[in-house]
Amino acid sequence: MAPSVRLPLPRRGRGSRPQRLVLLIAALLSAVVSLAVPMCPRVDEAGRPLWQVETVHDGDTVTCRDETGRRQKIRLVGIDAPELGQAYGGAARRELGKKLAGGSVRVTGSARDQHGRLLGRLWIDQRDLNRELVAEGWAWAFGGFAADDDLVAAESRARRQRRGLWADDHPLPPRQWRAAHPRNGGEGAD
Repeated sequence: MAPSVRLPLPRRGRGSRPQRLVLLIAALLSAVVSLAVPMCPRVDEAGRPLWQVETVHDGDTVTCRDETGRRQKIRLVGIDAPELGQAYGGAARRELGKKLAGGSVRVTGSARDQHGRLLGRLWIDQRDLNRELVAEGWAWAFGGFAADDDLVAAESRARRQRRGLWADDHPLPPRQWRAAHPRNGGEGAD
């Protein structure tokens, strides 16, 4: 008869060393995966990087995480939506929020404004969201020195069709509204 081998029983309340090792490895693996997932770039059908939408601030400003996981505040270039405190400001924000409900967007543009925000166009598939906001009457075409002809034409059509803010006989451009409602003693941000 072979001698019997007795294995020690694990101590109560503390788990065995192999159990602790498995838990430690699982925790480390979980930490590595959770850190790596935001760094895995998401791409559209054409292989272009997609950014994750975090916040819709108003009708022309959002915050996204870029393909490296870095947070970027984006000012939609070429448009000027009503401020939140003015007529149609909340509606413009809601409309942009609806368009971004999927959470992922392609961003084009590399210039920065005086506040450090990225000046960009937002795209979902082939849809130019900046243009859509103007065409639906939720923003003015705003080009400064180099107006975008497509945005200007979209605004003209929205005006003629009395879409969005153009239902108002005399909508107040955001620049004029900001001048009449300065923040912190100075003119508010665009």
